[in-house]
This record gives sequence, C-alpha cells and structure tokens, in this order.
Amino acid sequence: MNEKPDKGKQNEEERDQLTGLLKKDMAEIQIASKMRGKRGGTLFLCDVDHMKQINERYGHQTGDECLKQVAQILSYMIRSNDILSRCGGDEFMILMPECQDMETAQEIGRRIQERFYAGKEKDRIPLSLTVVWELRKMGDTYQKLFQRTWEKLERQKGILDIEKAKSRKKKEHYITDVKRIQEELTEQIQKQEAYCQDYETFKGIYRFLERGIARSGQKACVILLTVVDGKGKSPLPHEKDVLMKQLGKDIGITLRIGDVYTRYSSSQYLLLVIDTTEEKVDRIVERIRERFLDGRQGEDVLIHHCYELQSARNEKAMG
Repeated sequence: MNEKPDKGKQNEEERDQLTGLLKKDMAEIQIASKMRGKRGGTLFLCDVDHMKQINERYGHQTGDECLKQVAQILSYMIRSNDILSRCGGDEFMILMPECQDMETAQEIGRRIQERFYAGKEKDRIPLSLTVVWELRKMGDTYQKLFQRTWEKLERQKGILDIEKAKSRKKKEHYITDVKRIQEELTEQIQKQEAYCQDYETFKGIYRFLERGIARSGQKACVILLTVVDGKGKSPLPHEKDVLMKQLGKDIGITLRIGDVYTRYSSSQYLLLVIDTTEEKVDRIVERIRERFLDGRQGEDVLIHHCYELQSARNEKAMG
C-alpha cells in the first residue's frame, strides 16, 4: 500500500520558516488558480524600507524579528480569501481578488503604509513599508501582473533612493559649507599678540562684547592711551608717526592675545582689555609705558584714562 502524505509536513514545506507565510512558489500556484476564474483583483507588493541598515545596526536576529512582525501585521489586515506570501528577503506579496478598482486599491495601500508609519515610536525600531499595487487587466496572467507590479516597485524604490541621495548630497553640501566657513573665519595666528583692528571693526567688537556682558558677567575695560611731550602737548608731526608706530608694537606685545586695540587719533590708541577691572589697569599701562619708554632719551610721556565696560542698556527700558 502506498502511504498517504503527511499533511502536517506538507503544510510546513509550503510555508516560509521565518514568517509562517506561504512561500512564493506556493503563492504563485494559488494566485494563478484564482486568476483563472476571476477577471478582477489587485496584486500588492510591500517592501520593508532600510532592512539592510536595520540588520547592520541591530543585528540579523533583530532584523528577523522585524520581518516576523511585518508578516503578522499584514496577516491581520487581509481577508480570508486573500493570498499573502513572503516573496523575497524583505518583500511581501498580497493578492486581493475582491479589490477591483483603483480607489479601493489606493485606500488599502494607504492603510498598510500608515499602519507601519504609526509604529514609529520612541525606543522602537522604526519600520516602514513601500507599497505598490497593480489592478489586473484583461488578458493578464500572473506572470504579467507580477512583472508589472515589480517594475513599479523598482521605480518607486528608485525614486526613494534618488530622494535619499539628494538629501544626503544636500547635507554633504552643507557640511562642506561649514568647513569652508570655518576655514574663512578662523584666524591663522602668526604671533601671540593682541588683536589690532581698524576703528569700525573695534567698535563692532566693543558692541558685541557690551551686549554679552549681561549674560556672561565678564569684565572688560576700555583704556585711552595718549602720547604727549614733556609740556603735555602733542608731539611734533615728524615725530608722531615714529612714536605711534612704536607704541602700537609695544601695546600688541604687552596685551594678551584676546585683547583688542586700535589707532584712535594721530596721537592716541584705544584698548579693549578683556577680563580686567579698573584696579588692574594701572599695572597694564605701566608695563606698556616701561616698554615704550625703555632706552628713550626724549621727554615723551604716556598718559591714560579708562572706564569699565557696562552691559548694553535698552533705550525703551530706560525711558
């Protein structure tokens, strides 16, 4: 006697071991059979997005659990006469014989996508599907219908890949911009000296610092240095340029790298000294004076006046 085939074992052979869904070849047989007696129907293909990245980031075991979850959710969303199978590594196929118009197909496709989009929660692996569908046309065999739907999926995934590449390229472009900006703005310091700038730039730095004092609590002092002769008068024109050039060098060397100074007039320099109070100004000026007058035989004198920088005040608030 011939032994009857074990239905349980036969059923296991028809099913995908991981998801428990029909294998593709078995689904193809059932779909072809249904299509012989029906003129309508819609074939859906669902592709799990970013499966490669999920496997790389979380491991293949977690990736397998994701595929099981997708299979389970899809099985809850179909009717008893629909055919659901795993047709690839991360692709699923559904034939819905009763879905016979584009409006219904669009609504079903939208519900499938939204069901997985809603699953993007904190501390959960984000799962999303790309879903495409094709209605059966007159004369379609299963092979024709599947090929048309598969090409649509490839086009759709291609569009997503292009958009992703554009987004990545745009991000890389911004990163390039930031690097270029950093190179443009970063000063290549040649000497460990104070920052000498023209008066307008000095004024901008002053106002920027003035605005930030209220928040940072940082101290700063403005010092006006004036060169006069022994009688308290401005030096003679032919002497002044030499003296001011020398004084500028002495200021730059004496102040710290974060301080700023500028030529204010023909015989004056304006200094903005950071992290300093009025009590410390005399010592700073004395160091500059010693350097400036060192070895000189003339009667030139260096005098100074100063004030401590205050935080910027709002005129409306003052009124």
